[in-house]
Amino acid sequence: MNLFTFIKSNVSIVTVVGEYATLRKAGIYLKAPCPFHSEKTPSFTVSPHKEIFYCFGCHAGGDVITFIAKAEHCTPLEAAKHLIDRYNLSVPESYASEIVQSPQKKRYFEVCQLIAQWCHEQLLKSPPALTYIKNRGFELGVIKRYEIGYFPGGLHAIKALLNDMNKHHILAEDLLEMNFLSRGKQVLFSPFEERIMFPIADHLGRVCGFGGRVWRPADARPKYYNSHENEFFSKGHLLFGLNTAKKEMQQRQKVLVVEGYTDALALAQHGYLHVVATLGTACTADHLKVLARYVQQVYLLYDGDKAGSQAVLRIAELCWQANLDLWVAVLPAGDDPASFLAQGKDIAPVIEQAQDIFGFFIAHTGQNYAQKPLAEKVAIARKILELIVRIEDPLKQDLLLAQAQHTLALPLESLRNEMYYIQNQQVPPPSIPIVVRSESDKAIRVREGDNLEKKIFYSIINNIELFTGQNQDFLCTYLPAPYKSVLQVLKDEKARNSQLSFTQFFPLLDESAQQIVSQVVLEYQEIVTSEVFEQLIIQLQRKHWKVIVNDIKLKLEHARLQGNEPEIHTLIECFIALKKQVLDNHKNAVGTYEENNQKK
Repeated sequence: MNLFTFIKSNVSIVTVVGEYATLRKAGIYLKAPCPFHSEKTPSFTVSPHKEIFYCFGCHAGGDVITFIAKAEHCTPLEAAKHLIDRYNLSVPESYASEIVQSPQKKRYFEVCQLIAQWCHEQLLKSPPALTYIKNRGFELGVIKRYEIGYFPGGLHAIKALLNDMNKHHILAEDLLEMNFLSRGKQVLFSPFEERIMFPIADHLGRVCGFGGRVWRPADARPKYYNSHENEFFSKGHLLFGLNTAKKEMQQRQKVLVVEGYTDALALAQHGYLHVVATLGTACTADHLKVLARYVQQVYLLYDGDKAGSQAVLRIAELCWQANLDLWVAVLPAGDDPASFLAQGKDIAPVIEQAQDIFGFFIAHTGQNYAQKPLAEKVAIARKILELIVRIEDPLKQDLLLAQAQHTLALPLESLRNEMYYIQNQQVPPPSIPIVVRSESDKAIRVREGDNLEKKIFYSIINNIELFTGQNQDFLCTYLPAPYKSVLQVLKDEKARNSQLSFTQFFPLLDESAQQIVSQVVLEYQEIVTSEVFEQLIIQLQRKHWKVIVNDIKLKLEHARLQGNEPEIHTLIECFIALKKQVLDNHKNAVGTYEENNQKK
């Protein structure tokens, strides 16, 4: 047993997946809409008995470690640590070394967390700063939920911070290295001094950076200051509040996205706990991909001014990459979510009246279209059509074309012709039902027509006792890739452990092999008996009989050229035995068929 096996034996995949998707019983399996891609008909399937999952839509598959690694966009080791922390598992000392992070990474997150705690304590000790935050409408519950802090100004604050860090064996050089402190001519200082502090955590809840906001009226510095980017802190990938919003997002199946920290706090203060904020940057495709792992519905609440509208238009050009349903909640000009709520207004109707982002894009891009010069009209029409082309749903394409026709006042047929032209200028990716990769990284296609081979493979994986010495070599030779490579691993492991179980075997496979095993196992629900399995083997022998005979002939020819009499004798005996087996099996099958008919 290793660390991963220990975790899987102590955490049910049904429990874990249940936090990301609503599972419903479907025969011996459980099904849900896939948490990894957009779909209306559930194709995401979980086997409670084998502790594996597979999506027949996007072809993701594996065990609980694979699921968390994909859901949380992390490595398998990080997924293991996440499960240990989430379910309070007591890990035996023998496995402890496997989850140790690199010293640099571990140290960085520890320092950030300690700084966040220190700043939070300073806020609670500073009546002026605390009063400022409360006057903005933020109560203590929200302040503690997001661990909002304050970094006092002056040399005494720097000394107090260093004294506190020294208790944890953190030196000034550590804080200088991570750019939290800077060195002046004679003293140390921090660009975060006299700022309200917003700790920024990654998707696993680890504090990895800070946003600081000025609050004193006379402070002429830029309003916001963020931590320097590094390998653990990237503004284009991180979202403020995601770690605290994830659970609420899943329950509501939607997320509100705003531009600033205070906008997020204001919404949370009014009960909208499924809110996240970008870090003073435009929303990126990576941000959208992160959100797509948790929800399908994304509502953008950007400032009701020209800059806010432009930000939404940029997002519209990105969102097709993330398979999300994006909606735009339009606030009155001059308002942001925080100022809107501060006036005592109800933001619920604004969210309820949100507009589909593509509709928003068409309406705003085509604004005053009739007054534009001809060249600009052509450019606008093509810009709109290039976006519509990227949408996979034909019905949605038609609806947006109709809206484009209304906005641009152009004939529908002209728009269709131009869209067809744009579409055919782009080379679509090849349509492959299921693709996995071999160790040599060459694509292997699993053919949809391999029903017999697939059923044999399923029968073995579902009951590995069927895979015996009598059929191992034959199946490892004549089943197609990637089935044969999986069975070769099974053959080697069974040689070492005759009592091998599925749960012991599955973790030994690489990610691509786990994916194909998950797919095949969850495609069937029947139990294949040993008698039925024998009939499947007979069918496969018949199917490949000419190839088998040809292979033996080639081996015989080679043995004759080498003058290898023992090998020639063995091959002839093998051929006779195989021929007799096929004929006997055929007679038995016919006899069983006639006997069953007589009984009927």
